[in-house]
Amino acid sequence: MTKSEEWAFNLCENSFFSLFSFANPIGKKGKELCDVIIICGSDIVLISVKEINIKPSDNFEVDYSRWTKRAIESSLKQLNGAERFLISSSNFKLEDGKIEIELPKEKNFYKIALAIGGQRKFPMPESIENNGYVNIMDEISFHCIISELDTITDFLDYLKEKQEKLTSIHFSGQGEEDLLAFYLSNGFDFPNDTYLFLDDDLYESAKTSAEYIKEREKKKNSYKWDFIINQISHNHFQRNGYNTDTLNSMIIACKLMAQETRHERVKLVNNLEHVINSNVRARIFYSPSFNHIIYVFLSSKFNNSNERRKELEIRCLVAAFLYNKSAAVIGIAWEKQNDLDTYDVVYHNYQEVWTNQFDRNALNAINDLGYFKNHYNELQNTES
Repeated sequence: MTKSEEWAFNLCENSFFSLFSFANPIGKKGKELCDVIIICGSDIVLISVKEINIKPSDNFEVDYSRWTKRAIESSLKQLNGAERFLISSSNFKLEDGKIEIELPKEKNFYKIALAIGGQRKFPMPESIENNGYVNIMDEISFHCIISELDTITDFLDYLKEKQEKLTSIHFSGQGEEDLLAFYLSNGFDFPNDTYLFLDDDLYESAKTSAEYIKEREKKKNSYKWDFIINQISHNHFQRNGYNTDTLNSMIIACKLMAQETRHERVKLVNNLEHVINSNVRARIFYSPSFNHIIYVFLSSKFNNSNERRKELEIRCLVAAFLYNKSAAVIGIAWEKQNDLDTYDVVYHNYQEVWTNQFDRNALNAINDLGYFKNHYNELQNTES
């Protein structure tokens, strides 16, 4: 992996978490498919990185042609080849050739040619129609996009909006970061086929606006959600090995939590902190992004971690009983230990396993332990 490829991969991994990003996927006969592949559900992002530094001559047209051929056209060839292979494949291998990564049955591809080294001496197209839509970015625009849209869902939504609406768009501006600035200021949306005339340095100007600074300040608290995911990774992925049911559940929970948008993470953290900072022991909260996910937040003093986890498990069962027995339930318990924030996370999907015994267990927890008793009474009053 070159320094440029490593830079691009680390940027993706740090923004989206390692659950979605893989470096140097391998296809037939050990051939590298592309430099980075990102997989989330049925969405697959292919990234080809080319760092090309052209020694300038006195002929701009020749220099531009040489750089374009090596920095962009070679990426297009690689990306199209990777897409062809993955369309008909059920898995691919990682660089060491030992680990196989399964692919989804349905596949929506998004391709990015990351052209580094031009130093903005050469004009850059925003996209190219070459066996499908291909995003063309340089290191400046790519870094801006990943930094601003630093969740997997926000990043994918941007690529989808471009691919669906901007197939024939033309815009002026210094780089794609100016298009990004328009996207952010337009409510994370693009108009359908049109011309956009963007001022140079629109992105840099937007970053100094009061509205932008206010939005960045509002999002600060949401990074506690990222911290929780990282702590889960440390506590479970590194300590528990790779062949346990607990680990598989944690991977699913982390993937679901990591798909929450930056905006929705603000709401989630606010609700979690309400439980932590008030006399409320626990709260049920529906995911703002995914109506099939229920979150259970719990905060109290416990005698030990087993006691904390047991209550969290039971409360997750009660939450599903009350609101949706087919939902995925993610429980997060918080406790301060030795001046450190400690989180436990549990995950359950009861859709195919719910039984009458679960009904009885949930009712016992409501009546005997008082878990979400007020929720139960409200629902009973509503039904009557």
